[in-house]
Amino acid sequence: MKPRGIGRGRAPMALTALTVVGAVALALTGAAKPQGGADFQQSGHWVYNAVLGGVFHLDGATGAIDARAEVPEAEAGSPVVQGSTGGYVIGRSRIIEFGKSTLRVERSTPAPSAEAPVTLEVPGGPYVIYRESGKIVWLGGETATVSADGKLGDPVATADGTVWLHRPDNGAVCKLVKGALRLDCPASTPKGQTGALTVVADRPVFVNTATDTVHAIGEAGLGEGVPVGADLPPSARLASTDVDGRIAVLDGAAKRMLLVDIGGPNRTGPPAKPAVVSLPPGDYTDVESSGQTVVVVNKATNAVLTFDRAGKPLRETTMPPGGTRVSRGEDARVYVDSADGGHVVAVDHDGRVTPVPISGDKITSSNQPQPPPAEPTLTGGPGPTTGAGPTTGPRIQPPPKLPPPPRSTTVRPVQPTSAKPPVAPASPPGVPTSVRASSGDRQLTVDWGAAAANGAPVSAYLVTWTSSAGGSSKRVGGGTRSTVLTGLANGTAYTVTVVAENRAGRGPGGQATASPVAPKPQRSIQLSRGTPELYKDDCTHLPDSAKMRVTLRGFAPNTSVKVIPYSSNPRYSNEGRTVRTDANGTHSFEAFHYCQVGRQVWVVADGVKSNTITWERR
Repeated sequence: MKPRGIGRGRAPMALTALTVVGAVALALTGAAKPQGGADFQQSGHWVYNAVLGGVFHLDGATGAIDARAEVPEAEAGSPVVQGSTGGYVIGRSRIIEFGKSTLRVERSTPAPSAEAPVTLEVPGGPYVIYRESGKIVWLGGETATVSADGKLGDPVATADGTVWLHRPDNGAVCKLVKGALRLDCPASTPKGQTGALTVVADRPVFVNTATDTVHAIGEAGLGEGVPVGADLPPSARLASTDVDGRIAVLDGAAKRMLLVDIGGPNRTGPPAKPAVVSLPPGDYTDVESSGQTVVVVNKATNAVLTFDRAGKPLRETTMPPGGTRVSRGEDARVYVDSADGGHVVAVDHDGRVTPVPISGDKITSSNQPQPPPAEPTLTGGPGPTTGAGPTTGPRIQPPPKLPPPPRSTTVRPVQPTSAKPPVAPASPPGVPTSVRASSGDRQLTVDWGAAAANGAPVSAYLVTWTSSAGGSSKRVGGGTRSTVLTGLANGTAYTVTVVAENRAGRGPGGQATASPVAPKPQRSIQLSRGTPELYKDDCTHLPDSAKMRVTLRGFAPNTSVKVIPYSSNPRYSNEGRTVRTDANGTHSFEAFHYCQVGRQVWVVADGVKSNTITWERR
């Protein structure tokens, strides 16, 4: 592959290709020292809450929400990544940048592709990778896009900020060094063989699922393979980095996870057999590592499962209904976001799990705008000091003491007043009650009950819907109790959230989950007169004698159906014919000779009656 790029990249990082099993094991499990640099590690995690319309910063160490930025133009379900000075909301149509210090939107640029991307937070990054279109967007400085000239697999990154990518079509293994805008492709995998990249001991490796081997990646190409000791399916998913020296391999179809031990520098025998972890029934596509802990998500139950390096279960944490997104922050923690951004589960390096609901009323940071303090009165000239402070200059003048009020010798009774008690200030509305979502063809009908006004009339309801296929939102009037969401994907589960608004803000949301369904086609049978044809001794005159033409529509696809003809002549009898519908549930054929002029005929199949026709002489 001939790489393309923008600008001038740095010199390629030197790597050594290892060709013997022992050397491969040493390379993959030896201690790695990240290169030094001026980058500071970006800690915590940003998430976009579609219901509240803002991005929130989660302190991964404490679980506290310590900052919020308003991003009104963001799309529901958008992931958020951060760099050294800014954060980026990655929408399907636009990438919106906000300042981490100003907490304001700085710019908005069109997204290079409408597909759902993979994001990486690494030193010098972040990066957004569009695998289908083969585009890598660098957001570490001025936004730039690098083309890989083909589809990409899941990317990985090492601690120095180098991004590694694999092109499954031609096998090229490429890297993008921190700050570079040009791909360098030092290795290649065998064409036609499946596999994926991961990182072990901060070195990139390729796991070949066709040969069930692990290969170190060096400047001289792909190193000799180390057997993994298990049969890996082509659909296997890998954590982006090792789990204390082991490779976490998710086999979602078999409901199992393998922890592959490829050996170490002090091991004399062959690598140990992989630890095999049986997973509960469910739907598994996501696996990630925080360094010491494996994180797996059961999408069927929205459960976040954690395991140690030996496969021992640690904890199961259930998230609210709806889709989930798994990512690994630059702080090496694993973050699992709910689709609407209303909930995050943070998994620390040591396996500690912190579930955090994202709410606008829990901001704890002084980074948020605060009312200015009252200004003290300043007077010039020298004054008393404390400690080692200056002896001249402005000083704070305490307010003058007021004399006590004069004593009164006349006691006056308190007169009653007609003043009304103070009105309590308004607060955001309550939760909309009885939220329901009814399925239709590519649409959902959402109904809800009124939310408590809490001191101010409800001015609007914000309806947000999210799913694995994307999402959006709409605002309706405060008196509205129903709305229709159109343009949805049939068979996809959508989480719908309804939030009430008044002049004091937005309240909590009520939720419902439903899937649009395509309507079943209406079954019908059309009967008409078919080709004239004589039949034995019963129908010997043309054109009175002819076949019946029968057309079935809307029946179950690829299904056998028995069709029986009937006549107004009580002596008529026919055992019928069994036919098979096509993939669209239709079938047309000619059968059932008939010649009784003036009589009525019809057919019945699976309880469905056709139209009735009168047999005429022609």
